[in-house]
Order: sequence, then structure tokens, then C-alpha cells
Amino acid sequence: MEQGLAVRSLTVKNAAELSAMLLALSSKYVRFFYPFEFDLETVSDVLSRQGEDAFIGLYWMDRIIGFFMLRGWNDGYEVPTFGIIIDEQYRGYGLEMVSLDTAKTICRLRGAESIMLKMHPDNISAKGVLRKIGFIQTGVEPVTGNIIYHMEIGRRAASSERS
Repeated sequence: MEQGLAVRSLTVKNAAELSAMLLALSSKYVRFFYPFEFDLETVSDVLSRQGEDAFIGLYWMDRIIGFFMLRGWNDGYEVPTFGIIIDEQYRGYGLEMVSLDTAKTICRLRGAESIMLKMHPDNISAKGVLRKIGFIQTGVEPVTGNIIYHMEIGRRAASSERS
């Protein structure tokens, strides 16, 4: 049994635990997070077809407590879309930043210069946080009304983060 925090790539073998975590979250908490259905069959299908996209789990003491994804590479996009959900009881420990920093590293290793995030316009609490950490609003998705944000993460952006 692992005795701490671990960040691991998810495979179809992790579908049951990811599905269970997502289904256990309150509907109010996940109301703005709907990348796919959370049932086992759908999660298994998504993980089995991830290809170039990345699905990463955050584990505490061998229990999945959150995950993030970088999607769009399978469809030929150069800029991946970042999506994240952390188990409600583990919010406030900095796991969102661990996830974002890991996502940025994965993107840089794959040659991506920026990362995209879409946010529901009613997710007011996240708007200020996104600006504070470097995301810039770049548009609105016409079909959903979601706000589109981008963050530069290329090597130049990485060196200015270290300064």
C-alpha cells in the first residue's frame, strides 16, 4: 500500500474506481463538470479509447481522490483541453495546482505551447482563480456558452515561472 500522494496515468483497469469516485460526488458539486457520463461502461469506454489524450489520477493512500485530463490530441488539436475534478473532501489541499503543474509538464514534453480550459459561465468561484494563475479569456463557445480560457505554457512561459 502506498503511503502518500501519487499521480498516475489511468487505464481501463482504473475505470471502476474512477467511476465510483465520480458517482459518489454530489450533483451540486459536479454540476459544472460533465465531460462524459460517470457510469462504469462509459468511463471504461473513455479510458479504453484515450489514445494520445491523457487521463491522470491523483491518489492518496492508494485511493483515487481526483483526476484530470488533457483532451483533443486524438482529434488532431495542438492545444489540449484541460479538465479537472477533485473529490470534494480533498479540496483546499493544493491538488488543483499539482494537477495543473503536472498537466503543463505533460504538455511541454509533448511540444504544446498552450493549454485550454472551458468553464461554465455560472462557475463564478473559478473565474478569479483562473485569472490569478495565468489563464486568459479568449472566447465563448457558441453552442454551450462556456467561457474559453488559454494559458501559455511553452518553454518561454516555463522559464518566466521559475524567475
